[in-house]
Amino acid sequence: MQHLANAEIEYLTIIAPTAREAMEQFSVRGLGQQGYAIAGQIGRHRVSVMNDGRAIDLVSADEMVAATFRRVVERRA
Repeated sequence: MQHLANAEIEYLTIIAPTAREAMEQFSVRGLGQQGYAIAGQIGRHRVSVMNDGRAIDLVSADEMVAATFRRVVERRA
């Protein structure tokens, strides 16, 4: 892993019906060439967003999996 004084970690999460489809998107989008690597296990996730103090479920854990990738990027000015 890179350790740069002027760096930050950037994350990208792909939500798909299967782990295979999420990893296919990793390849299709060229994320490896952009410096991304898998950040953890791919698994079923529930995704919620907070809106006016209320949680709204966007993705149900029984429908989709999430694969999160990360990369080290230079901090923007």
